[in-house]
Amino acid sequence: MKELIKASIKIPFLIVFFSILTACGGGNSDTTTVEPEVIVAPPVTYVATTFTGKFIDAAVIGVKYKTPEQEGMTNTEGEFIFQSDDKITFSIGDIVFPEVLADVIITPLTIFNTTDVNNIAVVNMLRLLQTLDEDGIPENGINILSEMHQLTVGLNVDFTSSDFESQVAGFLANGSQLNKQLITADEAIYHFQMTLDEINNETMSDCGSSHNKVGQSAFFTTLSHNVSGRAEILDNCTIKISQFSYDGGGPDVYFYAANDRFYDSDDAFRMGNQLNGSNGFENADLILKLPNNKTLDDLNSLSVWCVEFEANFGDLLFRP
Repeated sequence: MKELIKASIKIPFLIVFFSILTACGGGNSDTTTVEPEVIVAPPVTYVATTFTGKFIDAAVIGVKYKTPEQEGMTNTEGEFIFQSDDKITFSIGDIVFPEVLADVIITPLTIFNTTDVNNIAVVNMLRLLQTLDEDGIPENGINILSEMHQLTVGLNVDFTSSDFESQVAGFLANGSQLNKQLITADEAIYHFQMTLDEINNETMSDCGSSHNKVGQSAFFTTLSHNVSGRAEILDNCTIKISQFSYDGGGPDVYFYAANDRFYDSDDAFRMGNQLNGSNGFENADLILKLPNNKTLDDLNSLSVWCVEFEANFGDLLFRP
């Protein structure tokens, strides 16, 4: 009787054992193995953040530009496309201007790295650009005709030369622009000074002022590296930084914009070029432009942000 009871206990145990073994893939060799579904993640598409800059002595139209990622011709507003920290070169045929760091505004002063409007290279560049203007009225924009890119093939010029006028005389005489000879230095400087006055009065932007954040401002709270200054939203795409100071002591530092000070979030973004240089900034005025894919809805705070260490050197929250 005991043996019968023992046998009745073993039978259900064996049934359960083989059921578990089968469910785990063991036991019967005829059991079909279901391969797990392999899910391949879609490739990550990187969208570069681009900015729009202007090449001006008035808007300079029809000049070729080239950066590591972009190239083309400046449009009817003198605009070009660039990315942060790009170097950019402008040219008219074989007249190639010195390479500079791309920025939202580039003028002949930028090209020759000076603040002196009487610098001989700046003056010669101003005279050339304004002379090449199709209708001879630079106040309505300097339109460089496409034929100039052909007429200047093989031409070498030295903007620092006192003999600059004779270097360009030949191709100017053959062009269809209004002026066949270089305009005077006084004329060129006078027009450019008027343009500089417009820049200083922030009248060069044409992106509108309809957003409710336009006019908001705030002062930077100093957290480290002597960051200080004031920021004001001038229009729908422009922020002016004034009285800005930063000792330049951090690596990989940018202005970073975000909502509610989340500068380390995926939605935060840089504005302008890297704030590098051992001399830093002292009471400086800077103009920042929003990236082409951003609006004022994407920010209410601004930081001097060290990307490498995710460190906030100083920031502000815009207020009405």
